Amino acid sequence: MHFLPANRLRIYRNFKAIEATDFYEIVRFYERHEPEIHALEEDRFLECTLAYTNALFETGQYAKHLVMCDFLLEQIIRLNYDTRDGVDLFTKILFDKGVSLIYRHEYSQAAHVCRELLKIEPKNQNCARLLKKALLRQKPYWLRRARAFSVLLILLSAFTAGVHVLVLMPFFPEFIKLGQNSQYALLGAGLALLFLGEAAHYFSCQFQVYRFKKQISERKR
Repeated sequence: MHFLPANRLRIYRNFKAIEATDFYEIVRFYERHEPEIHALEEDRFLECTLAYTNALFETGQYAKHLVMCDFLLEQIIRLNYDTRDGVDLFTKILFDKGVSLIYRHEYSQAAHVCRELLKIEPKNQNCARLLKKALLRQKPYWLRRARAFSVLLILLSAFTAGVHVLVLMPFFPEFIKLGQNSQYALLGAGLALLFLGEAAHYFSCQFQVYRFKKQISERKR
């Protein structure tokens, strides 16, 4: 579809007139005038699309944001845009994509994106933290089993406490001490297992990030 230069200028001018922080209006305007915006010159089209993509992220529309991130990454490579306003567009969009994936609970894909970004910028601490977050959210099978077993031990402790109060105290006072010790032992074991499992998972994820960064740094020497 062909749009006259005057119409394209009007659309661009009206888009730029929207407050930079009025993200909902940016999304509404872009989607209402998408064909006209696509007809803009490459620079202006990219500028509007970057603003729209960021607005999708800020308004929590992460599924749409992911689609636009992939589209923008393709456009940046095709048009050979490296930076804009001093910002590396490729790495910024890739990082935002990783954040959106985490918000959508797609942790495995988020970790993959973070690893790709760290290959580009091994010293990017924000990306390293995002990778660790994605890894932490992926609960391995052994951790799920440890959690389940710890809950079982805590429930058994509660059951033992009930037996202690309802049975041992009134009818078998000679076993009161044994009941108390069993209750505390089960509770302690359950809590200890829960804590140790979470701690092991945390340090395992931290080590994975450290090892990956070290491998990338060694390759770049």
